[in-house]
Amino acid sequence: MFLHAAFIIAMNISTRHLKAFLALAERKSFTRAADAVHLSQPAFSMLIQSLEESVGLRLFDRGPRHVELTAEGEAFAQAAERLLGDFEGLLAQMKDLVALQKGRVAVAALPSLSASLLPPVIARFRQRHPGVELALHDVTSDDCLDLVRRGRCDIALTAIAQSDELDIEPVLADSFYVVCPRRHPLAARKRIRRQDLLEYGFIQQDRASSVRQQIDAVMFPARLKTVMEVSNMNTAVGLVGAEVGIAIVPAVALFLFRQRHLARIPLADPAFTRSIALVRLKGRRDTTAVAAFVALLKEGLQQGS
Repeated sequence: MFLHAAFIIAMNISTRHLKAFLALAERKSFTRAADAVHLSQPAFSMLIQSLEESVGLRLFDRGPRHVELTAEGEAFAQAAERLLGDFEGLLAQMKDLVALQKGRVAVAALPSLSASLLPPVIARFRQRHPGVELALHDVTSDDCLDLVRRGRCDIALTAIAQSDELDIEPVLADSFYVVCPRRHPLAARKRIRRQDLLEYGFIQQDRASSVRQQIDAVMFPARLKTVMEVSNMNTAVGLVGAEVGIAIVPAVALFLFRQRHLARIPLADPAFTRSIALVRLKGRRDTTAVAAFVALLKEGLQQGS
């Protein structure tokens, strides 16, 4: 005898009945099965009895020390497992749909990434999922990590080394360029070496910047001649354009310096490369909305590479 899920649906049977039935079929004890579904034994027995009455079949053989499925019970168990699995899968799908209508995604990212890579991703995400609240924090690398650690942001996009408390997923290799006026001595070079930098004055970002930290580390023990320190890359654009100094700029921020009077020359030293990573709190699983945003982000990075 074989019972179809459609046959079960047609009866007055709830998922509560099915969960109780499967608990008893697995544990072969009314006491243990009642505990598993958090019911008193009398209430559990009545639930099984009402199930058998609804089906019109005896599903269990009751012995003095154990309970066994009947042949009809075995057939019912197959259909019940399938139906309960389908129902729980449907609930999960519905929760995913709700999450993409009313969810929230909080992202922390370096200002250069917030201004270059993220805007088209954010635009596509908002178009596809207009009900999801999306927050962007354009902050320094240290602040990105702090926001993730404190749970204020779901993910961060930043330059970072390894961390025991964070999951680090490299997603982009970012190179560095020297930006200078076209009449500067370095402007005619095709590539620039580390030692070529020492005689010129630089507009540098402040020491909290991940770019500044990497430049200082690569140049050590030598140091660049710092003409001025700035916090905002747009300020560096104006100062370089006015020939106050030259600058070292990551590739993701080069769009700010695409002006006819400025030259952009790649740095030849491989040490002038950084890994941009997607950062999460270790052990934290992406919500449906966050997973959808991450998928669009990776798609955008692949198209831009």
